[in-house]
Amino acid sequence: MASCKLMLICLVHISLFLGFCFADDPYVTYNFEVSYINASPLGVPQQVIAINGKFPGPTINVTTNNNVVVNVRNKLDEDLLMTWAGIQQRRSSWQDGVLGTNCPIPSKWNWTYQFQVKDQIGSFFYFPSTNFQRAAGGYGGFIINNRPIIPIPFATPDGDIVILIGDWYKKNHTDLRKTLNGGKDLGMPDGVLINGKGPYRYNDTLVPEGIDYETINVHPGKTYRIRVHNVGISTSLNFRIQNHNLLLAETEGSYTVQQNYTSLDIHVGQWNVTASGARPNPQGSFRYGSINVTQVYVLKNKPPETIDGKRRTTLNGISFVNPNTPIKLADAYHVKGVYKLDFPTEPLTGDPKMETSVINGTYRGFMEIILQNNDTKVQTFHLNGYAFFVVGMDYGEWSENSRGTYNKWDGIARSTTQNTNKTELPVPDNALYCGALSKMQKPQDISSAAAEKSKLLFTLLLMLIVMLSVLC
Repeated sequence: MASCKLMLICLVHISLFLGFCFADDPYVTYNFEVSYINASPLGVPQQVIAINGKFPGPTINVTTNNNVVVNVRNKLDEDLLMTWAGIQQRRSSWQDGVLGTNCPIPSKWNWTYQFQVKDQIGSFFYFPSTNFQRAAGGYGGFIINNRPIIPIPFATPDGDIVILIGDWYKKNHTDLRKTLNGGKDLGMPDGVLINGKGPYRYNDTLVPEGIDYETINVHPGKTYRIRVHNVGISTSLNFRIQNHNLLLAETEGSYTVQQNYTSLDIHVGQWNVTASGARPNPQGSFRYGSINVTQVYVLKNKPPETIDGKRRTTLNGISFVNPNTPIKLADAYHVKGVYKLDFPTEPLTGDPKMETSVINGTYRGFMEIILQNNDTKVQTFHLNGYAFFVVGMDYGEWSENSRGTYNKWDGIARSTTQNTNKTELPVPDNALYCGALSKMQKPQDISSAAAEKSKLLFTLLLMLIVMLSVLC
């Protein structure tokens, strides 16, 4: 009995230690090994990007206010950044995984993302944000469940189903990248994937035999929450379930007016853009319609043009050039000459140009942004790092009179939110450095793998102690 008492005392002390080290909100940890695997989603062998050997990658499943830790080991032969589309990284936009903020993770390195999903619910997804890698996969679902004390505005579903749909090409992403850099269009995609799998053989001529297609088992009479994401690179898709109505309840982290649809247009990276916010809004009222606008930008895009021999798209006549030193990192370390705060408020006249030109926003300002699509195709715009409300959409040219049609009462907040550096956490200890700051980069810490093993051994030790205390 003496040894048993000793074990119980050790358990109490370890529990107190853990409680002292971690915050009140729980931590959820994932390990991602990003690598190439061979697959044949459309019947043709090709190289795809997998996470932990799976394509698509695992679904991250967390609850509001959880602290999320994702350790990413890059086993690709090129740099990598993972971004969390629409996820609000609480006080730490250093984790958003885009070139404007982060240096990419070098090949054969690992890097740990850590952020809190604060005051947020809904269906999101993650994907690689550089080098056109998203065209090869590397994506997966990201669910943020509501806390039990916050009710959802609909009956609890009998099950959750994540569906990732997207266009797909039989060429590798490196070949597709060369095509674009060569000034050519990608053309029509070769097919559409559902959860990384090809089409059901609905036609013997069009669909070859042997293609693995997705099968989802459900029970008659049950209600399921279906979380659908367009993870493709350019194609808007229409989603429907034959002989069923779809009740749209949430989009990009906001509850909507609940309406039934026979089908939904799901654009690249998002849901149907015509949905209105729930009334009354269980997430609170933003009252955006009564806020005074401080800046107005009319952003016009045109069909792609060839600039310096490469196929480029433009906004207001400018094709953005990612600098070698991320803009946010340059700000933190006062590196001059990385970018210009001269992005025009209206389209420029004259020949298009390539610049690292940035909008000069005002702290606590409120922008009105008009996206004028003068291309012949649907365009999807993602305002990374900010919440915005879709208040109007129409054909033709925007004018001052268009403001009379704005929805100023029940729009939906979209994309991500991010605090400024006045309220944000400092640069993380494990920040990567590149460009003008590359000399600050320390060698890869090879002890990280050993640390993971130590953490595992510690967990096993705790389990052993618990087992011994129960036996006593």
